[in-house]
Amino acid sequence: MSLLDDIERARAAVQPHIHRTPLWHSSTLSKLVGEDVYLKAELFQKTGSYKPRGMIWALMSLSDAERAAGAITFSAGNAAQGLAYAGTALGVKTVVVMAATANPTKVQATKDYGAEVILHGTPQEAAQFCLDTARERGLTYISSYDDDALMTGHASLGCEIFEDLPDVATIFLGMGGGGMAGGLAKAAIAHSHSVSLFGIEPEGAPAMYESLKTGSAVRLPVVKTIADGLAAPSAGVKCFELVRQRFEDVLLVDDEAIVGAMKLLMQRCKLTPEPAGAAALAGLLANRERVRGKGPVVCVVSGGNVDLALLKQWL
Repeated sequence: MSLLDDIERARAAVQPHIHRTPLWHSSTLSKLVGEDVYLKAELFQKTGSYKPRGMIWALMSLSDAERAAGAITFSAGNAAQGLAYAGTALGVKTVVVMAATANPTKVQATKDYGAEVILHGTPQEAAQFCLDTARERGLTYISSYDDDALMTGHASLGCEIFEDLPDVATIFLGMGGGGMAGGLAKAAIAHSHSVSLFGIEPEGAPAMYESLKTGSAVRLPVVKTIADGLAAPSAGVKCFELVRQRFEDVLLVDDEAIVGAMKLLMQRCKLTPEPAGAAALAGLLANRERVRGKGPVVCVVSGGNVDLALLKQWL
């Protein structure tokens, strides 16, 4: 079976449980950038981010015994909600380990979607505690980003973009551990599409950026950014290979630029993203010279789970 067949099989299975999110043209952003700019409004996806696309397919790809055991992941919040939603949709018990400092809004939402939530330590400590808990309780571990089935499910995001805008020249996306990036890379490879892919990471969580510099997936000693949805403690090994193979570049933005992009999306595009959802636009605005003269640009806006108390503080 070809990669495209794999992706289409996953799409067909997952589609009843998710939304096909809109792709909207923005005149304001197009004037600012100097090319036609479209927003893939993935913040309107179930749970507010792209995560259910892959989590549902990852659960569907498990054996009956693995599903019966229950699934566990580590997440800052969006993958947590994605797994919780997927588990409820498919009747699979789910457990999520989150750092003690996790966004309270995302913690509560994860519980509301049906998962057991365990808060533990720093992001690095929580990631290890998740693996330990999986072994101790006999749970099936699913990486929140570094999993082949997961990324095959995420590839549906790229397929929708290619169908709605066949001549897309460039896609900008926020990047954490690399799950969405891997999915878009798979979609581009499967469709033999020439689109240029740019990943945008916060300066305080540059896992993939540092991985590309060193030549292998790295683990960061510490992460610090307001974009908790992009604050993965490490780059995925499988994600890294796909990014190295298919991405044009991975670029960094600071938290101030992310807040500026949030404000622009709220004021002019009537969208309310969390910081992770605005990172792609922050990266595009800081690197607009790299897309001029090449054709239509898509920014993926994924992550609409903003904490209102923090939003007030940032604004």
